[in-house]
Amino acid sequence: MTVTERHVGPLLEIKGLKTHFFTQDGVVKAVDDVTFQISHGQTLGVVGESGCGKSVTSLSVMRLIDRPGRIVAGEVLLNGEDLLAKRDADMRDVRGDQVSMIFQEPMTSLNPVFTCGDQIAEAVQQHTAVSRREAWDRAIEMMRVVGIADAKRRAGEHPHQLSGGMRQRVMIAMALSTDPDLLIADEPTTALDVTIQAQILEVMRDLRTKNRMAIMLITHDLGVVAEMADEVVVMYAGKVVERADVRTVFGTPHHPYTKGLLLSIPRLDERVERLEVIKGTVPSPLNLPTGCLFKRRCPYRMRVCDTAPPYQEVGPGHFSRCWLTPAGEEPAVGADATGDEAEAAAEQLTVETR
Repeated sequence: MTVTERHVGPLLEIKGLKTHFFTQDGVVKAVDDVTFQISHGQTLGVVGESGCGKSVTSLSVMRLIDRPGRIVAGEVLLNGEDLLAKRDADMRDVRGDQVSMIFQEPMTSLNPVFTCGDQIAEAVQQHTAVSRREAWDRAIEMMRVVGIADAKRRAGEHPHQLSGGMRQRVMIAMALSTDPDLLIADEPTTALDVTIQAQILEVMRDLRTKNRMAIMLITHDLGVVAEMADEVVVMYAGKVVERADVRTVFGTPHHPYTKGLLLSIPRLDERVERLEVIKGTVPSPLNLPTGCLFKRRCPYRMRVCDTAPPYQEVGPGHFSRCWLTPAGEEPAVGADATGDEAEAAAEQLTVETR
C-alpha cells in the first residue's frame, strides 16, 4: 500500500475484542474486552506473563483462531476496514501483504516438504506481480538481510536441515519480504543469540523508518521493549491492565502488576541480594477471581478490589485498570467500599479509550 493510499487515522484499531474458547470444562475468556490502537510507523510492545492473552490477541487480528476458540465480540479495524467482517478469501489477501506475522514456533509454522526459499518466494508471488525468478531472488535477498550465511545454498534446504535460530530467521525473512504495513512479531528473537537478535531488531527498525511500517511486538523481554517500543500495553488474564508510552511505563508505572514485572528485572546500577518476585501464580482462566483479577497476588489489596476496578486515566495518555488513585493512594470511594457504591465509582472513573 502506498503512502497516498493510507487511511487517515490509526493503522490498526482494536475495539472491545473478545476471544473465548469453549471447552468441555467451561469457557476460557482468553481475550476479554481488549482495546488499543497502533499508528503508522509506531511500535507497540505487548507484554505480560504466559497465558495472559498476548498471542491470542495477535491471532485474532489475523483471524487465525481455531476451534474451540471463537471471536465473540469487538472490531479489528485495519485502515478503517473491519477485518472481522471480511470473507475468508479477502482475508487471505490481507495476510502476508498488509499484515505479516512472525510466529513463535518456526518448526511448526514452516512446511517441512518445501524448501525455505520456495516458501518465501511463494509469499512474494502471492502478493506482488513478479516472476518466479524475481520472487526467488527476493527470497535469497531477504535471507541475507536477516543474517543467514550462504543464503543461496540455504534457500534450497528444507526446514529440518536448519537450526532453530536459522528457522526463526527464515520466518522473519518471509514476514518482511512483502513490505507489510503492519508486522506482528510474536517473540521474534527468542531462539536467537544476542548478536543476531540485535541485527534482526535493526532490520525491523530500518523497515519501520523506510516504509512507515507499524510493529506489534509481543515479548517477555522488557529490554527489547525498552529499546524498540514507542508505547506499551501490559496484559494480565486476558485484559489490558496498563497502557502508556514506553518512558512512562518504565519510569512511573501505576498498576501493581507492571511494577512487579519491572522490579523482577536485574539492574546494572543497583545491587540487591534478591530480586523482587510477584507472589502466587496466574489464576486459572476457568476460575478467575471476582473483581480485580490481580488481587490475590497484589501487595496493595483492599476490600474494594472485590469489585471490578475502573480503567482510568492516571496521567496524560496513561491508563491503568486499578483502584489506586493516580498518586497511588486509596480510592476516594474508600478502601472498604463494596457493592453498588463501588460499582458506581468504577463506572464514573472508567474512561473510553481508543
